[in-house]
Amino acid sequence: MESKNKEATKESSEDFEAYLQNAVHGGYVCMAIGIGLDTGLWQVLCDLDGRPKTAREIADRAGLKERYVREWLGTMVMAKIVNIKEDQPETYYIPEHRIPVLHPRRGKTVTLYAKTVSTLSGVSKDVVERFKKDGPNGIAFHRYSDYEASLAEVRRRWLDDYLIQEFIPTVVGLQEQLESGINVLDLGCENGVFVNILAQTFPNSRIYGVDISQDYINAGEKSAQQKGLKNAFYTCCDAAQLDAAWSNQFHYVFISDSLHDFAYADKVLEEIHRVMNADGQLSIIDTYSHTKLSKNQAQADKLLVRYVSSLMYCLPLSLNYEGSLGLGANWGIEAAVKLLEDCGFESKMQSTPGRSGLHFLCTKKTL
Repeated sequence: MESKNKEATKESSEDFEAYLQNAVHGGYVCMAIGIGLDTGLWQVLCDLDGRPKTAREIADRAGLKERYVREWLGTMVMAKIVNIKEDQPETYYIPEHRIPVLHPRRGKTVTLYAKTVSTLSGVSKDVVERFKKDGPNGIAFHRYSDYEASLAEVRRRWLDDYLIQEFIPTVVGLQEQLESGINVLDLGCENGVFVNILAQTFPNSRIYGVDISQDYINAGEKSAQQKGLKNAFYTCCDAAQLDAAWSNQFHYVFISDSLHDFAYADKVLEEIHRVMNADGQLSIIDTYSHTKLSKNQAQADKLLVRYVSSLMYCLPLSLNYEGSLGLGANWGIEAAVKLLEDCGFESKMQSTPGRSGLHFLCTKKTL
């Protein structure tokens, strides 16, 4: 019988089943990778610099129970991440070339992202309820505390490695302004890593952080105090309702990975337009995707994680507020440019050093 689907395909049912099986395997492996981070086992194995050790020796170094450690090591051997030697007893090690990827503090962020799989799975039942016509619209921020903690480490790693060295120089004239002394605003500042790095590096400038989470504001203030920073300031408020006294006060505004999460992104941009001075610049880091889904298929491997995280986190978080735009992480460059224009900004798009996100560098429209 001729298939109703006239698209030519060489994929068999067996091929598709194998594809799904690999996806399932990947999800299980991610949970185990996350356990390795939380227990400190990756740190122990990386510190061994490729030297094989027994499960007992690894457990003792980590201060953990040998039986659980042995089970975890078996999982990682089956996942082809940890190697095993057929000694008596068997010993385990990470090949040296894998250590720069797996190291929990100096490695690649892929292991940190793996952990987000298990932290997001905790809200899966909540998300299912939001699908129902008579169910709630969104999910409150506090339900994502574990997921946020995982993401915070990913973001901290990028800020530590790239913010001063590579990102700031991509904004024309910004470094010189920061050295002379300007007002900077970070919207959605989380625990203040961006604010405190800039405040410490450029003592002549005044760096302000805004977040709707009081816990984040407290964490940022505590870190600033510990560093002795007198030019870092924090405010807990809605980004769509900034301080009335801030009109035309800021030379530079920064938003990373959060504009699409704001329920009222249009109101946020209007507020930025109000508080940014005439010559100011706005940096928005967001997903590099198109508004039309079909245009994103060619980069599915890069965007898949963003689509899942948007389904599980970005969209429910945004829709928790009445009248939300509900943009989602993959709202796309076309929709982003239009919204920026509607809110009085001219924008140009450029790559973001050290990550896949797109950098929208914006200025106020000239009359």
